[in-house]
Amino acid sequence: MAESLRDQLVKAGLATANQAKKAERQAEAEKRTSRPAQDKTAGSDAAKGGSKKGRNKPAGQSAQAKARTRAAQLNAQKLEKDRALASVRNEKAAAKALRAEIKQIILQNDQRAKETKEDDAPYNFLHGKKIKRIYVPKAQVEQLSAGTLAIVNNDGRYHLVAREIADKLSEKNPKCVIAAHSNEQKETGPDDDYYAKFQVPDDLDW
Repeated sequence: MAESLRDQLVKAGLATANQAKKAERQAEAEKRTSRPAQDKTAGSDAAKGGSKKGRNKPAGQSAQAKARTRAAQLNAQKLEKDRALASVRNEKAAAKALRAEIKQIILQNDQRAKETKEDDAPYNFLHGKKIKRIYVPKAQVEQLSAGTLAIVNNDGRYHLVAREIADKLSEKNPKCVIAAHSNEQKETGPDDDYYAKFQVPDDLDW
């Protein structure tokens, strides 16, 4: 077993027992004094390490904030795209529903005969920039000229409907009403009176 400092001093004859005991107490006191300094140094190193970690932490938080911002932007873009697609789908669905409604009204109120008879008379009308012709009974020719009947278009096929039905269809889609003469008297000018002498007959073959 290692001898204590006091025993070593006494054995070497360098000090009495009391002196050796006093020297041993001084050595122990010096050891206790040096420990707080070491602990303080260790604490300082730990603080330095902590400060470094503290400096690194804001960088991590900044990256997370950027990631959250980017995710929010992507989410907003996706929502906007979804709204645009939904709007297009809704418009197409509404247009399809309107066409179906117009077709149903025309078919339910169609007064044109399914087949042409020998005594049917031709009736010429303008569709866009082209002159078209249909054959209908003479009574319907007079109704068309008077404006009590109108010609409407249903997917390329012409139908005859009453004027009030044509007005209703015109509110939904003016393009489906092809010919609807007005039975109201219009004011006529000198040119109208002159060209009235050259009116084109309905049975003219173009």
